[in-house]
Amino acid sequence: MANLFDLFQQNLSGDLLKQLGSQVGISDETKTKEAATGAFSVLMGALNKNASSTSGANMLSSVLDRDHDGSILDDVMGYISGSSNVSNAKATDGSGILGHLLGNNQSSVVDQISSLVGIDKNSSASLLTKLAPLAMGMLGKMKSENNLDASGLQNVLKSSVAPAQQNSMLSGLMTSFLDKDGDGNIVDDLADMGMNALKGFFSKK
Repeated sequence: MANLFDLFQQNLSGDLLKQLGSQVGISDETKTKEAATGAFSVLMGALNKNASSTSGANMLSSVLDRDHDGSILDDVMGYISGSSNVSNAKATDGSGILGHLLGNNQSSVVDQISSLVGIDKNSSASLLTKLAPLAMGMLGKMKSENNLDASGLQNVLKSSVAPAQQNSMLSGLMTSFLDKDGDGNIVDDLADMGMNALKGFFSKK
């Protein structure tokens, strides 16, 4: 089974890359790809850490079934341009996903991507907002197509984080985001952010 990080990179080219850059205000395609890769790696890292417990994985499984069936991927270009008609509004609510998934760390992630790639903060924030629903949609589609249970989701997320961890820049970005108190130890931070961040995201509204 392919991991989501590699699948994302394989499809991030051509017209899709140009359209994404145009929508978030980045004219340089190389910077668009670098920023998108960094943003996606953080999203995978956050999902992986938050779903590392059995209860977290079960909640993730439930929310994917409810709001992220992968239909957003039927017309990715339309979604990026804002012309698609996805029936479930939560499936495209990038701001809502980021708010619950990244919590108070969202501005830090925006700043770090901007600094690492050399783009302005508005572009970085817009990129994260655009990619969050795609990340959830990709995970939801993989879950559905492969009939994954909570344990299967954990395995997919672990394998999707591994390629980014081999890249020093991406690994540093993920670690810096997770280690919010700057002490070099992400374990204590995960204890604080894990279930608290997910309770709002995975609760039924």
